[in-house]
Amino acid sequence: MPRKQFTTTIDEDIQKEFKATCAKNEVTMNDVLEAFMTGYINGDFQIEKEVKLSVKKIKK
Repeated sequence: MPRKQFTTTIDEDIQKEFKATCAKNEVTMNDVLEAFMTGYINGDFQIEKEVKLSVKKIKK
């Protein structure tokens, strides 16, 4: 299968921890991301996003 470059932005701390964890587990970041994407495509898991709204009184 042809390879396609994929570029995106991500929180710097998450990227650093992800890179370190991949190195510790002796896997490439690319392999983990491809496995994650494949699992998501296949419906192996779902992502739930929670939105929280709050109202705060402004002190005058």
